[in-house]
Amino acid sequence: MTDVYVSGYAVIPPSRARADRGEAVLTAEEYHARALSALLHSLGIGKRELDGLSYALGINRTLWPHSLIYSAEVAQNLGVAPKLTVVSDHGGMSALSLLSEGYAFIKSGVVDHVVLLGVDSPLTPSKPQGGYRLERTWRYELNYELPLGMIGPLSEAALIARRHMYEHGTTPEQLGLVAVSQRKNASKNPWAYLKQPLTVDEYLKSPYLAEPVRILDAVIPVNGGFALMLSRSDDAKRFTDKPVRIEGVETQVNSEPQNELRDITKLNIPSARLLERVGVGLNGIDFLELYDDFTVVVLMQLEALGFASEGGGRFVEKNSITYDGNLPVNTGGGQLSGGQAGTAGGFSLVVEAIQQLREEAGERQVKGATRGLVTGLGCLGYNHNLVNRGVALLSKP
Repeated sequence: MTDVYVSGYAVIPPSRARADRGEAVLTAEEYHARALSALLHSLGIGKRELDGLSYALGINRTLWPHSLIYSAEVAQNLGVAPKLTVVSDHGGMSALSLLSEGYAFIKSGVVDHVVLLGVDSPLTPSKPQGGYRLERTWRYELNYELPLGMIGPLSEAALIARRHMYEHGTTPEQLGLVAVSQRKNASKNPWAYLKQPLTVDEYLKSPYLAEPVRILDAVIPVNGGFALMLSRSDDAKRFTDKPVRIEGVETQVNSEPQNELRDITKLNIPSARLLERVGVGLNGIDFLELYDDFTVVVLMQLEALGFASEGGGRFVEKNSITYDGNLPVNTGGGQLSGGQAGTAGGFSLVVEAIQQLREEAGERQVKGATRGLVTGLGCLGYNHNLVNRGVALLSKP
């Protein structure tokens, strides 16, 4: 079987849609167009040449209303004719879900290439039809959470963080170390939205959103767009002399469905399955790009992956997780400082891993990096933590 490589990528800088600050105010459709154009430009081809290839198109579902037959509309808007399309509705795991499907398409010989577009514009919502928003939230949220004053993911994250403090002795200062470390990484990333220096003292003075979750514990929402081209091993070199190998991807949807007494501070990420399959140990991983909707989730993943047996909080106290530390984590600032582009937020972590492995990360480059692990987590569920869980391993050829 052929190996699968990332042969190209593109990023459209994040925006808070602040026209008063000169920021771009774009719709999801415009981000699709710009991301694809930037990708094709980097590959040195046009849409006519793209349609001459055997390729599939993968997209994420955006947060705001979209058409029922979404992928066909996107292809029509872009003026492209892929062999087939795939849509992910896995929230923060959407990037890895699409990466997994693209990897499988190429491995099985269905297509030679896959174009993945990850875009969202939660701060530029579509105009509702008939005066009503068209999206529907989870039934459990409508029936069991909103009537009790819950405010969606923030309330759920607060319950998880409080329980993590009780179970593991996690302190606000330890959560602050995650935010401060990622801000240092973001300060070296031209695509990060927040670059101002941050101290633990400043973190501790920031206001609560839902105690104990502070504003600096949560992602900053942005609009943004990303694009990737995956290719067969013998085709990737046509487009780049720095292909990045996808060693493998594992995903799990609705983890632990039979367990009604699950520990909400634990994440059963399918990393052990992936690492065993590809024959790589934890000591073979040079950096981590961990899905970071909240600081406590970063600590939970360090524990789940096996890096922090003593607890994630104590780990970040004793180790450095900055780009120049002994275990670099979220080297571009993650979503806490880089910004979360709605359901496409996970793409930023994949792109950062690609940049590191292509040695295109500039001042935040991890020295000697040859392999990185990326996670994707989606949907804070009822009586659960994050329902959808994925992990990918990327490396230099």
